[in-house]
Amino acid sequence: MINAKPMLNKIIQVYLLGATALLMFYCAILNHSILYAENQNSERRLALVAPYHFALFNQDSASIIKINPMLKIYDQYDILPTLIKRRLHKEWQGSINFHFEDDSEFGVFAQKIMTSKGQRIVYAVENIDAIEWDDVSFAIFQLIIFGLGLLIFIISVLVSIKMARRISMPFTNLAVQLENNKNESYAPLTVEGEPSLEIMQTLKGVNSYRSRIQDAFIREKAFTRYISHELRTPMTVIRGAVSVLRLLKNEKSNKQCNRIDMAVIEMEQLIHTFLLLARDEDLSGLNSFISKEYIRNLIIDIEPTIKANQVEFHQQLQCEFNIAAQSLLFSAVIKNLLKNAINCSIAGNVDLFISPERIDVIDNGVGLDAKPRGYEGFGIGLNIVRDICEKYHWQFSIKNNESKGCTASVIFKKSS
Repeated sequence: MINAKPMLNKIIQVYLLGATALLMFYCAILNHSILYAENQNSERRLALVAPYHFALFNQDSASIIKINPMLKIYDQYDILPTLIKRRLHKEWQGSINFHFEDDSEFGVFAQKIMTSKGQRIVYAVENIDAIEWDDVSFAIFQLIIFGLGLLIFIISVLVSIKMARRISMPFTNLAVQLENNKNESYAPLTVEGEPSLEIMQTLKGVNSYRSRIQDAFIREKAFTRYISHELRTPMTVIRGAVSVLRLLKNEKSNKQCNRIDMAVIEMEQLIHTFLLLARDEDLSGLNSFISKEYIRNLIIDIEPTIKANQVEFHQQLQCEFNIAAQSLLFSAVIKNLLKNAINCSIAGNVDLFISPERIDVIDNGVGLDAKPRGYEGFGIGLNIVRDICEKYHWQFSIKNNESKGCTASVIFKKSS
């Protein structure tokens, strides 16, 4: 059985996964946005302030001028701090921020201007760490933002659970009604809650199938009633007519009467088989005893067919046992399998093996790929076997043998 989960759980699970991924994405974007905004702010501020201070080189001959505790300007590339000089090309101009391995951060602005020493590229270097948040302050800020996001996340989860319950309620209600199956009248089902277009389409389809099933049950009951009463009456009339014909004591008429008797017996057994197949049964109350005498009486009914087809027949009962099945249906399985094998094995061999676990009928006849002589097909017998096996949840199979003929097998449930 598939380990299925309720629709409500699946909706909530999908939302939680999506919301969790969205929350993580939100935190990552926020973190990078803060860092990006700080860098852009530092670069723009330095680009605006630095040109104003570069004019000092026209008044002072010093190579390094300290503007304030954060900002220094340099009039040549060679005197720049080593860490910065490694990352800059000598002819580079513009604005950039550098993050170093020791977590220090510096902003650099370079521009070519005219100084007292001639035209050259001058540099403004600002210690950004002095004005940016320290790690503790930034961590606290991130925790506050994450907490607010988590609060929104929890609120949205509670709202989504409530909405998911409202969405799934009609489906849940319909599933419970179908599983409980208390409505034996097959009346139209209804659902509670706010049904969607899909649930209404599903409900319409289910009620349509229930109506068709109800009609089928009514026809089935009528059919079994007709078989039970109307067909048995002609059988009784035929038996009475045969009894009258036997009083004539005519050898030819007696022979025909015997054939009619056999046909009537087969017809009555077939009718009884159909009625048992159509009837719902409690398997726990069934108990048929399969003995040697039972098998012997069963074989007697098909001995004329065995002789007529000149078949060499062998049967083996491994041991006597009980099985949870109607005795007539069990015998119908064996008889139909044997008749099929005998009709397909003219002057051949047919073997019957019966055990508490299975039935095997093996023949060396024409096999499944050819039609038996004098028959248009394999008849209704195998269909009856399949129906009986479906009723009792047995496994039925028929396949060609490697050499010749075929093997039909019925495997019982282990509980049997």
